[in-house]
Amino acid sequence: MKRRLLLVLLSAILFSVGWYPLSGLPMLVGFIPLLIISRDYDASARSFWKMVGWVCLWMALWYAMTVWWVWNATPAGPPAALLFGLIYTAPPLLLYHYVSKRAPRSLAYTIFTAAWLVGEFIYNTSQASFPWLNIGNGFAHDIPLVQWYEYTGIYGGTLWVLVANLVIYDRIVLRRPRRWLLPGVVVLLPIFASLLIWFTYEEPDKKITVSIVQPNIDPYGEKFTLPQAEQTANLLELASRAPADAAFVLMPETAIDESIEEGLWHYSPSLNALQALAAKKYPHTTFVVGATTYHFYPGSRKPTHTARYSEGRRWYDVYNSALAVTAGETIDIHHKSKLVIGVEMMPNWRLARWLSRIVVDLGGTSGQLGTDSVRRVFRNGEFLGGPAICYESIYGDYFADFVRLGANVMFVITNDGWWGNTPGYRQHFSYARLRAIENRRSIARSANTGISGFISPRGEVLSSLGWEERGTLTARIAVNDRITFYTRYGDYLCRIAIYVLGLCILYFIAYRYRRRNHLVE
Repeated sequence: MKRRLLLVLLSAILFSVGWYPLSGLPMLVGFIPLLIISRDYDASARSFWKMVGWVCLWMALWYAMTVWWVWNATPAGPPAALLFGLIYTAPPLLLYHYVSKRAPRSLAYTIFTAAWLVGEFIYNTSQASFPWLNIGNGFAHDIPLVQWYEYTGIYGGTLWVLVANLVIYDRIVLRRPRRWLLPGVVVLLPIFASLLIWFTYEEPDKKITVSIVQPNIDPYGEKFTLPQAEQTANLLELASRAPADAAFVLMPETAIDESIEEGLWHYSPSLNALQALAAKKYPHTTFVVGATTYHFYPGSRKPTHTARYSEGRRWYDVYNSALAVTAGETIDIHHKSKLVIGVEMMPNWRLARWLSRIVVDLGGTSGQLGTDSVRRVFRNGEFLGGPAICYESIYGDYFADFVRLGANVMFVITNDGWWGNTPGYRQHFSYARLRAIENRRSIARSANTGISGFISPRGEVLSSLGWEERGTLTARIAVNDRITFYTRYGDYLCRIAIYVLGLCILYFIAYRYRRRNHLVE
């Protein structure tokens, strides 16, 4: 009992260090303690349920060590994330345990690898998604070692961890007599390939000037008590520090929190003031600013499951939006569509629909928000910027949609202040470095309280503003029109894994059937 408890604790620690300013390389052996526990049990139902307990404890410790800070924003966050994590990513370990006792170990290895990829993929594409702890994200501080993410995305990192664990376990822990060189090849070959890309990558020559604003507004105090006119004056003062030749000036998520009805932009004092600044000083600049917007629907029937009913007897949706504001009258808009579960949305499941009433009552910039089915990019001449809002920057394939639409630079506007001075905002910033590699796009990031900064197409941090710093940062960043393999094909590794898992399960069923009929040895 004590030995197994130590093994579970060791595994949780090995998987947690990558989410701090350390290396994710310990994950390459992180599953081995759990595989050892599985090896020690037999094929009985009692042993299976004991394994269930150890897997649940492992995941609880891993989540507690890495995402405890979600508690600052919502106490229900960590338990909910753990619950859905267990639903989607605990079954692969239990499936491995079950199959390894009843079929060839190679089949158990393949099922475990494919099932884990499928589990992460389903978790990330479902309504109740929380991709924060995708294993591939654990290499966000090993940027020179995962340059091949431009071919695989973060699921390549997940696959690397799974294969490395199984090979090392099989060759060293189980002391297989052959192929001792294989663990070294599996671990070192991706590192060497990445370093080769790192040192030979040539950044595009074309560059543009971008400025980012960090207003440093306390999300729990000033955000809802300080009049919007004062917050807008703060934004405009910081924006006016940008050079006149800036192509884009970024402001954080929900920087403007007025009741702005879409299409009636001239009723917003903040937008009027911003357009006046653009006309006076920045006639060729596009301001990208986060705002809360409303869209009213005609008719008496509820048009979407997220729509609310107003006192004026009209249905409307509330959006967390990014606006492209220029000196002209036209304002482009992108609606945030990857929403934070429990704060901005609840799954549209029949059994969970009643919970949406709880979310709607939260008020402010939270509540059951509307979503959009398309991504939009903002244009300034020949330059196209993709405006990912907060949570949207941790979904690799979703983020790549902006690039597929023509974005040759990428933006992230966010408000990470809800989590306080915890590892949360630092982890969120580090994920943007992975998005830069996957798509080979420069990223400009504007956060309310930090971290704001610029990231190169190699994932390097060029400059940044830290926690609770108020200021404006300007840089010349590379513009790239090349489409990477990952941008073109997205999460293809997971789609392949779905077919592999299905075939392996069919093979396992046939294998067990033949065994019961004594047709195989």
